[in-house]
Amino acid sequence: MFVHQRRYISEVLKRFGMEGCNNANVPVIENTKMFIQADDKKVDATLFKQIVGSLRYVCNSRPDISYGVGLVSRFMSDPRQSHISTAKHILRYLKGTIEFGLYFPKKTDGINGVLKAWSDSDWCGDQMDRKS
Repeated sequence: MFVHQRRYISEVLKRFGMEGCNNANVPVIENTKMFIQADDKKVDATLFKQIVGSLRYVCNSRPDISYGVGLVSRFMSDPRQSHISTAKHILRYLKGTIEFGLYFPKKTDGINGVLKAWSDSDWCGDQMDRKS
C-alpha cells in the first residue's frame, strides 16, 4: 500500500500561488533558528495559519516535513516575515517531492518488517525558551 497526497499538495500549492515556484532540496535549511524579532515585519496571520494548517494535514503522509512544520507552528499567534518564508520553503520542498509518500509493503513469509528511526537533540536550540 502506498499512501500519498499528490492531489492535495497540488491544490495547496495552487491555493497559495506556489505552483510555479522553484523546488527546494530540503524541507528546512540547516541550523534554522526561529524566534520573534521586534524589527521583523509582521505578516497576515490568517494567511500564515492557513499555510501552516495545510502543512500540518500533509504531515499525515509526509513525516519528512514534521520538524519544519512544528518549527513554524510555534509562531501562529504573531507570525513574522521570516516565519512565512520558512513555511513557503517547506511548500517549495513539497513541490519538488510531490511523488513522495509512505509505502507499506505486504508482509510475506520469511520477511520480518523492521522500522528504524533516529532522533537528534539540539541541546537548547530554541532561542525563546531554551528547551530542546
